[in-house]
Amino acid sequence: MVEFALKTENITKDYQVSAGVFRGKKTLKAVNGVSLSIPKGSILGLVGESGCGKTTIAKMILGLEKKTSGDLYIGEKNISSMRHKEIAKIIQPVFQDPYSSLNPRKSISKIVSLPLRAQGLSNGIKDIEQKVDEIMEIVGLPPRLKYNYPNQLSGGQRQRVAVARALIMRPEIVLCDEPTSALDVSVQAQILNMLLDLRSKLNLTYLFISHDLAVVEHIATHVAVMYLGRIVEKGKAQDLFNNPSHPYTQALLASVLTPEPELGLPRIQLGIEYPNPIDPPSGCTFHPRCTKATKKCSKVAPDPVVKSDKLVECHYPDNF
Repeated sequence: MVEFALKTENITKDYQVSAGVFRGKKTLKAVNGVSLSIPKGSILGLVGESGCGKTTIAKMILGLEKKTSGDLYIGEKNISSMRHKEIAKIIQPVFQDPYSSLNPRKSISKIVSLPLRAQGLSNGIKDIEQKVDEIMEIVGLPPRLKYNYPNQLSGGQRQRVAVARALIMRPEIVLCDEPTSALDVSVQAQILNMLLDLRSKLNLTYLFISHDLAVVEHIATHVAVMYLGRIVEKGKAQDLFNNPSHPYTQALLASVLTPEPELGLPRIQLGIEYPNPIDPPSGCTFHPRCTKATKKCSKVAPDPVVKSDKLVECHYPDNF
């Protein structure tokens, strides 16, 4: 039986937003019935266009946003029954931009040790210093840098500091929200390889949110594709990348730039621009942009279909 580190069951998040002057407010469904499960020790890559709800899911998992409905579980515990400090012991985030996620007025030692001090888990200054030295060595930072400040480090070193801060309490789950997008390509590879090494050394589970499909293909064991607040396809990474079933997944993979300039820019054929989430299309919300849509797609929302260990939310997953 598969043991899950993190599960979401039909979670939703609604916001009340202005529909315009004298028009009152409308409901924006940022997350609309998402169910995910991450086996212990695995890496789930969550991908999709900006505004599809990826970061909103991350905020609900971290307890920064309250869900509208549904259930969230860390292991066997429902998050709604856990205090924020208890959640923080089990799951820690690594954010996108190390320039803004680190306090410029604090030394690296103070930044890395903050979770220990906030949780009251230290046994004095010497204990804190020892743990800071240990975790800095694990993430590939020389201990002498603990007296420096963020502006004295490179971008890659800053992100290693952010990883060290997340791991100093030895959490079970790490939530990575675009952790390499603000870094140079060469540094990205170093950070990704470090995350893979740490997964093995510390028995970590990752939720890895990214726009970069090449990065997700390199690091993820499982992938979930999100569109307009819904999961439209999910499964094992190798199966999904080798044989995408949903037209949106196919379009995302077709949009990846190749290193061969003579091939030019990819033609993704996604039709009109991203729809208004306040007033989503009827039926399948992807149908206005889908080149394979039928009349049924515009009228009836598809039910999830399990196909070769993949879940696909499409009326015709066998036709593609």
